[in-house]
Amino acid sequence: MTVISKKYNKKESLRCFFDKIILDNKEFLVLTTDDFKYIKNNKERSRGHRIDLIIFKKRWFNVFVFYKNDKKQKFYFNIASPAKIKDKHIEYIDMDIDLVFSNDLKESEILDIEEFESHKKDYNYSDFFIKNSLEAIEQVKELKNNKNFWRLFK
Repeated sequence: MTVISKKYNKKESLRCFFDKIILDNKEFLVLTTDDFKYIKNNKERSRGHRIDLIIFKKRWFNVFVFYKNDKKQKFYFNIASPAKIKDKHIEYIDMDIDLVFSNDLKESEILDIEEFESHKKDYNYSDFFIKNSLEAIEQVKELKNNKNFWRLFK
């Protein structure tokens, strides 16, 4: 399965490769790989670790779960347009902002909000994309206390 993360109004993209689908339902798709490989700026790279990816079909974010030595290290929420899923390809628009939670959920950090603020002017983000991206940040923050959501990761 190939996942393509594009930037709004830019030709830049990131391609990630996942070996298998763990779960596919109406709300989300869960992918995994034991050796995460990706292509960025035409260079193939490898993390050499397991990574799971939860692609939400109607929400403005997705979640990367990073592992090291089979232990969850962090949850990386990527604010992005809802994914388009077709055959073995998944594509979405990365909206710059990321929220990172520690594996115990006690620590969190918002990344790249300055990049989002700069890019929304430079690339003329539509009001629709801005509104949905900002709402997604709040939705992710609310998920921190949603026990049903975190059951996905047990």
